[in-house]
Amino acid sequence: MWLPRWAQYVLLAVSVVGLLTPAADMHWHLDTTPPPQENRKLADWPPLTASLAALQKWPAQYETWVRDNFGFRSALIQWHSQLMLDVLGISPRADVVLGKDGWLFLGTNKSIDAYRCIFPYDAGGLQHETDSTRERTETLAKRGIKYLNVWAPNKENVYPEYLPLWIQKSGGPCRMDQLGATLHKAGLSYVDLRGAEAAARAQGVAYHKTDTHWNAVGAYFGYRQIATELRKWFPKMLILPLEQVRFGEIQRPGGDLARQLDLEKRYAGPQTFGQVIGSRCHRVPPSLTRPKGTKLEAFDCPGSDGPRVLMFGDSFGNGLIPYLAESASHFLAVEFGPPFDPELVDAEKPDVVIDIHVERQMQPDR
Repeated sequence: MWLPRWAQYVLLAVSVVGLLTPAADMHWHLDTTPPPQENRKLADWPPLTASLAALQKWPAQYETWVRDNFGFRSALIQWHSQLMLDVLGISPRADVVLGKDGWLFLGTNKSIDAYRCIFPYDAGGLQHETDSTRERTETLAKRGIKYLNVWAPNKENVYPEYLPLWIQKSGGPCRMDQLGATLHKAGLSYVDLRGAEAAARAQGVAYHKTDTHWNAVGAYFGYRQIATELRKWFPKMLILPLEQVRFGEIQRPGGDLARQLDLEKRYAGPQTFGQVIGSRCHRVPPSLTRPKGTKLEAFDCPGSDGPRVLMFGDSFGNGLIPYLAESASHFLAVEFGPPFDPELVDAEKPDVVIDIHVERQMQPDR
């Protein structure tokens, strides 16, 4: 196909600009788009050394660096997400499910499997969970410490009506029900917060629309069920009344699922927060330091008749902290640490240890 000379010059100029623009961004960092949420460190520039083995590895290392640092990479990834969402109507990420009315759900196998109940426990799996719970219970009992084993439901089981139609229950037994029945029969601790989150829905939205976690309302109702269980052991313990918590909304970018799509601004909206009115607790330094990656939050509540509480968990436990602290005389939350830390237990000398898990942790990897 013949093109006039001016069109050839335009095509040449566009090609040159297209080739040079990524290089310009790699040099001058022109792209202002926030980097995508990748939960990994991008490749650094590979150093050149004189050894033959290092020189042989350098081309592959350079290719990795270019892929991770290609000019306007962040903008291109965001445009790709918008194209998939707006034009094709599908999620740009397999681990994020597009629900109805702007709801997002975690699309990993563990989360979807938990909702569909397609991998029930076998006898061996239930025995393993029972033995693990009994071992922890007995280990703490020897120290005079109570143990509370708490499970929070996945978002899918609290708001199933917003799931896409292709995600349906299998009709088989669910692990939450199996484990609860087995541990109760064995006389071991098991606190299922699904009922608490159903009650939270009556007060408003209990989970963030674009995040995997519960919001302040959902966390408060989860706390209230936990506190009710604790009060059986510690009858003088305060249960923070609903009237002492002020809930409100603040406009925020989208949650962790929106970040995975690199579309935080697109999914911006109101997020519910909670504030304890007249709190009597204050932060204190933790009794021990822990390796990098483990987060410790400690509180003292002078004049409280509550127990000393040590809580192990992941990010799902964060929402419980301001409420549980009010019910304790001393409270320490351990996030992303080992599942059980005997040294920390001995240093803290708690009256009760709480394990907070989210339902999808029951599921096997596949």
